Amino acid sequence: MANQIRKINFGEILENDIINTYYSKLYNNKTHLLIHSSSKTDSEILKNNLIFVHDVPNYLKTELSSISENIKLNKINSYRGSLIDLSNYNTIDDYLANEITSKERYEIRRRQKRLDNCFKPVYKMYYGEISKTDYDTVFTDYKEMLLRRLEQKQSYWEELDYWEERYNASFKLINERKACVFVIYHNHTPIAIYINSIYDKIIFNEVVAYDIDFSRFNIGILIFIKVIEWSINNDMELMDMSKGDFSYKERFRNGTYTFENHIIYNSNNISISIKARLLILKLNLLYKFLPLLKKIKLHKLNTFIKRIKNRHLFREYTTKTNLNIETKKLSSINIMENLELINPEDKVYSFLKKSIIDFAFLNVEVFDDLLVYRDKNNSDKFYIKGKKSIQQLVKL
Repeated sequence: MANQIRKINFGEILENDIINTYYSKLYNNKTHLLIHSSSKTDSEILKNNLIFVHDVPNYLKTELSSISENIKLNKINSYRGSLIDLSNYNTIDDYLANEITSKERYEIRRRQKRLDNCFKPVYKMYYGEISKTDYDTVFTDYKEMLLRRLEQKQSYWEELDYWEERYNASFKLINERKACVFVIYHNHTPIAIYINSIYDKIIFNEVVAYDIDFSRFNIGILIFIKVIEWSINNDMELMDMSKGDFSYKERFRNGTYTFENHIIYNSNNISISIKARLLILKLNLLYKFLPLLKKIKLHKLNTFIKRIKNRHLFREYTTKTNLNIETKKLSSINIMENLELINPEDKVYSFLKKSIIDFAFLNVEVFDDLLVYRDKNNSDKFYIKGKKSIQQLVKL
C-alpha cells in the first residue's frame, strides 16, 4: 500500500537479496572494498513509501538506489556496535596473541583442554548444508538453552519473540551459505550453539545459547573462539558482534562502529515528507534521551514487564533452576545393597547434571566414565565415583 511506513532491518535486506530496492552501492570502509554495485533500481517503492531501514552499520557506506533527486536519505545514529577486523590474521593463535592478554589466553586454553579431556566433544559448523533432522534438533535445543539461561538470570530477551521467525528462515539461509550455525556436541546432544549470518566476507554474530550446566567451562567464550577460528580459516574479513554492552565484546573486539537508522522518502510527496520529518524528530529525541533512560534503568523495567507477560515460557525451568545441591568429598564409599547405579543423563536426574559436570571439571575426570549411585534409603542422597575422586551429593 502506498504512502505507508515500510520498516525493515538492514540484515533482512542483505539476507533476502533486495539491496537493489533501496541501495545501488555498498562500500566497506573497513576493508576498502566495493561489495555491491548495480544499475538496476526499483524507484517506484522509494517514490511512494516512507522507508525506515534500521540497524545499518556505518562501516558500510551506502548510495541510494534511485535516479530521482527528490528521493532523500536522512541518517540518524543509534547504538554502538563492536567488531573484529580479521583481515590481518592467518590463524586463531595470531589473533589471540595480538588481541587479548596472556592471562586470558592461558585461561581459554585451560578450559578448552579441560572440556576436550572431560567430554570428548564434537565440533560442527553447518554452512552450505544441514539436514532437516539436525536443524530441528539444533533449533529446539537452542530455544531450551536460551530459556534456561534467561530463567537463571531472571531476565528476558526479545530473541524469544522472533524464535519462530528465525526458525522458519534459517534452514534456507544455511543451505544457501547466507547463514551458519556452529554447534558443540556431547554424545550427539548440543551443549552450545552459535547462529550467525554471512554477507560477502562479513560474519554477523546473531545468537549464542549454551547449556548452563557447563558454566564451569566458560563454554560461551569457548564457542565464540571457535567461531572466530572458523571465520579466519574461511577468509572472513570482519566479524560484526552487533550492539550490546557485554564484557566479552570489550575484551575481544578490535574496533567499534555506529548503527544508523536510514529514513528514505520522496520530498515531493507532501504527505510522505511530513511523516518523514515527524519520524526523524521522534528518533532524534529518542536517541538523545536514551542515555538518561538507561541511567534511571527504565530499560530494566521494560524487561521485567516483558518477562511477567511471558512468564509461561519459563514455567518448566523454574523449579530445576532453583534446586540446591550440597557436595562433600569422600575418600571411599561402600557399594552395598542400599546403593543403586543410575544413568546421570536420564532426565529424571537432570537436577544432578550440573553437579556431576562440575565434578568432572574440578577433578579432570571423563564424564562418560563416571559412576553415579542413588541411595535407596535416602532419595535425596547420591554419590559420584570417578577413577580418582568420590563425592557425595545431597539434594536440599
